[in-house]
Amino acid sequence: MNNAKGSLIKRKMYIQPQTCDLDMVGVVFNAHYFKWFDEARFRIMLEIITLDEIVNTGMTFMIAENHCEYKNYITYGEPLVLYTTHRISPVYKGRFDFTHCIMHEKKKIEIASGSSSVLVVNHKTKQLVKELPEFIWNRYINLK
Repeated sequence: MNNAKGSLIKRKMYIQPQTCDLDMVGVVFNAHYFKWFDEARFRIMLEIITLDEIVNTGMTFMIAENHCEYKNYITYGEPLVLYTTHRISPVYKGRFDFTHCIMHEKKKIEIASGSSSVLVVNHKTKQLVKELPEFIWNRYINLK
């Protein structure tokens, strides 16, 4: 691990598309990929800050960027694994960047890949939070 770059954390989330995720031709509708990316990102953010702490600190997370490249289609009930990675930054930059990769669990083929970035902003002013509270920063830099 190179401390100057920060450690890389990787999380996985299992997905099994339901009928409500399908479009009129029976494949998963493209917007659901972003929903899954959001859920995976949020799970990581909850390792850093609880919902109560979000409310109490007045911070919120706003999407700055979302990208998805669709490589294979999927249908109802196919077992998927979403891998989300984030490199811990040794210096707070006001944003958190993530990469995502959805794999078919059984076929071992890549379904989609993407990236996303969130900004940390003050809920009331909508201004970028320039410094995280120390207890949150400490949780962040110690993620494994």
